[in-house]
Amino acid sequence: MIAEDDDLQGLTPAEAFRRAKVDHFLQHVRDYTDMGRYLAGLKTLDTVFGLDASNEEGKVLKGAIDDLVAHILKRTTNGKREKADGTEGRRRRSDLVMIVDQDERLLISLTGTLRRYGFMAIGASSYEEALETFSMFRPEVVISEVNFETGPKGFDLYLWLKTNAGNQDVPFLFLATRIDRETLIAGKRFGVDDLIMKPVDDDVVIASVINCISRRKTAQIRS
Repeated sequence: MIAEDDDLQGLTPAEAFRRAKVDHFLQHVRDYTDMGRYLAGLKTLDTVFGLDASNEEGKVLKGAIDDLVAHILKRTTNGKREKADGTEGRRRRSDLVMIVDQDERLLISLTGTLRRYGFMAIGASSYEEALETFSMFRPEVVISEVNFETGPKGFDLYLWLKTNAGNQDVPFLFLATRIDRETLIAGKRFGVDDLIMKPVDDDVVIASVINCISRRKTAQIRS
């Protein structure tokens, strides 16, 4: 806190306020990066550069996000075998999982868990952000909560996915705080791959993701 106060010395009230706003938005960018919400992070950086065009930390964060996005796009589009630990032929995992949930703590937790298990992970906090993310990335699995506080629901996202060319075979998992009879029946009728209770058990999520990917790849081989 003392260092921060020293940094603000000599600034006018307007400059100090602008600095505080920049720091506030930079923290959001760091949080969005942890959640895998890269598009939200880039949009927030536009706000940062609007306040401070030469902000050095903003430039570093933008470079990091650009590198992460490029890495995901490369790994999910070429699917080439790479060397791992010096062993030729071992395939590095290139499966991308999208998590859609308005709970930011859950996004950070689940994306972190997926990465620890070798998956790539991206996040979105709403139906609209999920659609925007789909315009850039094509995940192998989608995990979405059933009900958002506002806007379209998880079933709307599922129906959008299944009615758009090229996405019909993407496995879809639902997260729900309570899986009542209506939710269970609707999920079965729609053909949702799995329903997982909140609070989530990391091992259950990973097992379900691996199972979905395995079934999908088996179906692709048979077809």
